[in-house]
Amino acid sequence: MRRIVPAFIVVCLAFLAPACKGPQGEPEADFQMSYKVGDVTFDMVKAPAGNLTLGVSADNRRKVTRGIAQPVALDGFVFSAQPVSQALWEEVMGNNPSHVKDPAAPVDMVSWTDIQKFLKKLGRATGKTFFLPTEAQWEYAQKLSADQGFTAVAEWCEDSYDEVPDDATRSDYFIPMSLMVNPRGPEVWGTKVVRTTLERMPVDSHTRRTHVGFRLVQPDGDPLTDEIMVPLDGAAPAREKIDASFGVPEYFTVGDVTFKMVMVQGGTFLMGFNPTDSPYLGFTVPDNEKNAHEVTLDDFAIGETEVTIGLWNTVMGSVPYLNDVSEPEKPVGNVSWYDCQVFLRRLNALTGRTFRLPTEAEWEYAARGGKLSRHFGFSGSNDLKAAMWFLDNADSKPRPVKTKIANELGIHDMSGNVWEWCYDRAAEYTSDPAVNPVGAETGGTRILRGGSCSSRWDACRISNRSYMPGKNFKGTFGLRLAL
Repeated sequence: MRRIVPAFIVVCLAFLAPACKGPQGEPEADFQMSYKVGDVTFDMVKAPAGNLTLGVSADNRRKVTRGIAQPVALDGFVFSAQPVSQALWEEVMGNNPSHVKDPAAPVDMVSWTDIQKFLKKLGRATGKTFFLPTEAQWEYAQKLSADQGFTAVAEWCEDSYDEVPDDATRSDYFIPMSLMVNPRGPEVWGTKVVRTTLERMPVDSHTRRTHVGFRLVQPDGDPLTDEIMVPLDGAAPAREKIDASFGVPEYFTVGDVTFKMVMVQGGTFLMGFNPTDSPYLGFTVPDNEKNAHEVTLDDFAIGETEVTIGLWNTVMGSVPYLNDVSEPEKPVGNVSWYDCQVFLRRLNALTGRTFRLPTEAEWEYAARGGKLSRHFGFSGSNDLKAAMWFLDNADSKPRPVKTKIANELGIHDMSGNVWEWCYDRAAEYTSDPAVNPVGAETGGTRILRGGSCSSRWDACRISNRSYMPGKNFKGTFGLRLAL
């Protein structure tokens, strides 16, 4: 499976395009988890099919030098646990070119073209086919390994290098980005990519350098499945059938963390700016909140609170940068829309349920209080400081969930604290009535709702809408669960 999800492809093509073809073609999965060549053994590690944000550090703290944050989905593969050793190179090639001889250390002083000869000879010795990793595979493997085994040397990648334009590295949150599937560099020869955890470097394919080695990959026949791809590029989220007629909440426990899902009876409401919601003074209605229109929703369930640091850590085994595991009741932040999909996939595997992001319409209906709505302008109250943590009272720092009043449905923090990703791609409103709308069918820009601890009051209004590329992350970008 190799495809690019249709979208407005802007700067991404300058980094990784074309994504559909590459030097590996469509090889058959034929691999082992351990190999012995002569007296030398080496082990392989599985990288399951999945998705990541390419071009940023594993902790979301820094962009890779000469890179750009880019959502990527990859078929599964196996990769060598360590860079190719001097001992293995000498066993296969009959020489050791490394500048400091140590059989256990990674081989260096080998060019990209030298490595192609090595791969052919290794294939004859083992009866298997090996490749250099693409840059996307390399970074995915590095993140799965939490940098272990990836810091001894810089490493060659299969990809030809393509310079990212200067204007593509700016923090421009309004450039839509496509999801790229199994990307590879341009089909040209010459300069190749050499990678470290925080830098991508252009190096001529015939150059031999100290402290530049490589590792091996093989396809493992684990393709991207609908379970992974439908949430990433589908026009509508997979969803459970919910009966909220009894209004009884559902509780879930994962590890030592328990969270509550509030049942929301469906109904019809006016979505978009409604002047009856709050007596705003000196306020100009943003164009993207017009036209208010009738929306009808089925029953659904939504999280009583934003996903907390404690729940994220329990599900993922770590937390993103700017989150502190010693503050488990604060909402998790610094997550992209695509990070949310990885979290949801793992949560669903643990619970056997189909958790998802709420649609934008579900989010607004729940924030308004559903059928119990009292038509506040903020979720739960028109008293700003009682309803939410925002710029005037939060010092731009997320606060523990459930420390502000709940709304009519018993849901907390739908105004302020952290922005909440919705499932939808961004689309302008029309005046037409809608049933269970899910936004635009294509595009890389997703909806964020609710405002945050660093937002002015007007960004925390129930009807306020924000558009961001799904690849973007920020300390105040979080999520809330839906069923």
